[in-house]
Amino acid sequence: MLKAFENIMKVDQNFRKIYNKIGIPENRSMSEGFQSLAKIIIGQQISTNVASNIYNKLLMDDILNEKKIQMLTLDTLKKYGLSSQKSFYIKNLADLIQKKKLDLSNLKKHSSEEISSLLIKVKGIGHWTINNYKIFVLQDINAWPSADLALQEAVKIIKKLELRPNHDEMEKLGNDWIPYRGAASLFLWHFYNKVKVEKIEIKL
Repeated sequence: MLKAFENIMKVDQNFRKIYNKIGIPENRSMSEGFQSLAKIIIGQQISTNVASNIYNKLLMDDILNEKKIQMLTLDTLKKYGLSSQKSFYIKNLADLIQKKKLDLSNLKKHSSEEISSLLIKVKGIGHWTINNYKIFVLQDINAWPSADLALQEAVKIIKKLELRPNHDEMEKLGNDWIPYRGAASLFLWHFYNKVKVEKIEIKL
């Protein structure tokens, strides 16, 4: 990914300006497997803080693995703050892995397209989740979570747009950064956090 950071700065000078001001994105890589995919599912459509609280509670009780999750009831999972849907999604994911219908340890052997085809069949896993898993776990330098709201807001600023781009517009705008869209995503999240959360001024 470090080489991809260097390349995206050559493709688009905005990333060079971001780098000069706040450096490269921090290392947020995650290990392969159930726990990481479950963490991304937990983070779907809720704030980072809420997602972290739920995830940390599951970690503290040492139950965030496929074997233990499979044995829990949905009601037990809901007590950790998970919705009914997410409780089902995570338990279903654990069931599939335990029954050897899904092997997350083999994904790196597949192409990006094949990975998407395999994971999209799992209930509760859409393109946002898949692309996040590709970036943070599989280190896919071209994955592009175009439905991510923070990413959309960052692109709006970078591209000097009046409105936040939607999913389809993001797909088109992301073409400028192929084959380094995954690296661009990490830079854009880094930028968004500094500008919107920490209120650092970055002139582009």
